[in-house]
Amino acid sequence: TTRSVHVEFDTNLRNMPWKFRSLAEATDVHPGAVTQAMFEVVNNADHPVTGQAIPSYGPQRAAQFFRKLDCFCFSKQTLAAGEKRDMPVVFVVDPKLPKDLSTITLSYTFFEVEGNGKP
Repeated sequence: TTRSVHVEFDTNLRNMPWKFRSLAEATDVHPGAVTQAMFEVVNNADHPVTGQAIPSYGPQRAAQFFRKLDCFCFSKQTLAAGEKRDMPVVFVVDPKLPKDLSTITLSYTFFEVEGNGKP
């Protein structure tokens, strides 16, 4: 049988006027298979806001087996006032993942950062 790993998504904001959520709470993935997950952000402020997402993993040792091929966390995200954006994460779970790791939590926290438009 092909093994699957349960990947849960957790979203957090640190002092930001955004809404941030994963479009799926979790997904079951086969190690080695390329998987895409979608996240949604909405800027509730009346001015542009720039954020940077920082990923973390639970359990922490799962991080070395989690390879992000494409991620909104690789660059700053600037949203105009009221803008809504769907953002993908494309990842692969390494087939070398230990058998006792059956669930991985991928957590993102958005922090506000200086945007390119500010002096």
